[in-house]
Amino acid sequence: MPPDFIFALAPGGMFLVILGIVGSIALALHVLIARWPLRQVSQRLPELSPAIITLCGTLFGLSVTFLANSVWTTEDRARQMVNTEARDIRVIRIYMDQLTGPTQDAFTHLITTYANAVDEEWDAMSDPDARAAAERALRNLYAAVLNGFSEGEQNRMIQQRLLASLDSLSIARQQRLSMAQDVVSAGQWLLVSGLGLLLMVVVALGHARFPLPRGVAMAAMTAAITLALFVIVAHDRPFVGNAALSPQPILRAAGVAQ
Repeated sequence: MPPDFIFALAPGGMFLVILGIVGSIALALHVLIARWPLRQVSQRLPELSPAIITLCGTLFGLSVTFLANSVWTTEDRARQMVNTEARDIRVIRIYMDQLTGPTQDAFTHLITTYANAVDEEWDAMSDPDARAAAERALRNLYAAVLNGFSEGEQNRMIQQRLLASLDSLSIARQQRLSMAQDVVSAGQWLLVSGLGLLLMVVVALGHARFPLPRGVAMAAMTAAITLALFVIVAHDRPFVGNAALSPQPILRAAGVAQ
């Protein structure tokens, strides 16, 4: 798996780090192919290269396509869950506007407390300890809705609507927390990296007799593999990094941030 620091880099820095790693491997292969004893072995392999290169390229392309699609889908769903959470808070505030006096003030305070707790947990959603404050704030909201209404048809209707919105809010929150941990696994990285390395080795062997074409081919493979890995890394963690989703929609919905 990529080191954690790479996800905090700007897109340009992230691309350069990946380019440096892939380029170093390509350069090492380019140099090793030209040296004995690999030179003697590689001289006999170019005849096998066309079919093998095609197969390796196809496998690498398919693995990148499926993995990138999975990463993009997770990112889109994470954005949807954040917006759903914000929408549910707006709905709760609309119902709260029908209340008066101390009851409305108490609910406003609880919503603000929940939004601030979400903001505090945002950068550490995968840590159960960091989620404790938001969980407590959500429980307090449920308790206030269940116990804070007197008898009356309108109050019962508002209570039911608030509970439905809280249920939707809780579901959206849980799905957001799950997606924060839904990252590319070590096995998936091993598969894509291994196929990329295999493709580079086969390309180098396929051009073993000709140093200049080998260098051009390795440069092209370096650019292609770097772009593929960059796309996956840049979107792997929807809540981490410069392009990460922020809690601002939730804070604005709660009236904390404008």
